[in-house]
Amino acid sequence: MRGAFILLLTAGLLAGCGVRDKIQGANNRVAFDGVYFKSQLSADKDDPLSFTVTVAPVGLGLDPAREAGRYEATKYCVRNFGNSEVDWAAGPDADADKLTIIEDTLHLSGRCSG
Repeated sequence: MRGAFILLLTAGLLAGCGVRDKIQGANNRVAFDGVYFKSQLSADKDDPLSFTVTVAPVGLGLDPAREAGRYEATKYCVRNFGNSEVDWAAGPDADADKLTIIEDTLHLSGRCSG
């Protein structure tokens, strides 16, 4: 009985201090070449397998920005569809002159392989 109380109390305290969010990744930030980018993924409402990713600021490094975009896409596909395969329409491996960069923001788009 006493052990159960201590376990319940500990669980309550950990839940209150945000440990659950840290374990699930809500507060985890990933640096690419030492740089933290603001990345945002938007899924298509009609086709959840399709998405766009924006990464900023590209001025801090194009190659790490590409990897930040790839990371967001992979994370989305794994969490939602259990697969890390992405079919890129406008992907991070494209030549630099073929990438869409608007106002220091990289725009990528693709589709999770389902």
